[in-house]
Amino acid sequence: MKVSNLFKFIFLTVFAVYFTGCSGKPVPFNSVDPKLYADKKAEGRTISSEASGFQLLLFFPISVNDRHEQAYNALKGQANGDYITDIKITESWTYAFVGTIYTTKMTATAYPKK
Repeated sequence: MKVSNLFKFIFLTVFAVYFTGCSGKPVPFNSVDPKLYADKKAEGRTISSEASGFQLLLFFPISVNDRHEQAYNALKGQANGDYITDIKITESWTYAFVGTIYTTKMTATAYPKK
């Protein structure tokens, strides 16, 4: 009887640890008041970034859960402190022989600050 309880405990622990590793966290986008850049519509420039992750054998995520955050941080880096607006997110995936590549692409408009 004790072996059965030990097996259940080990199984549930491994199960819980495995699935907590498969959770991502939301990426908060900073909202910008349109009054700050409304007079600069002609000065806006398009910026874009991309981040990918790999799901090995459909069970082992490698940089899959944080690719949104990586893409957004790269987008902020391209903006150089300017206002970021009109963010568009495109998701795609590509089958690889031993897994799947997941890609997040973000495109936005950056307006200079005064």
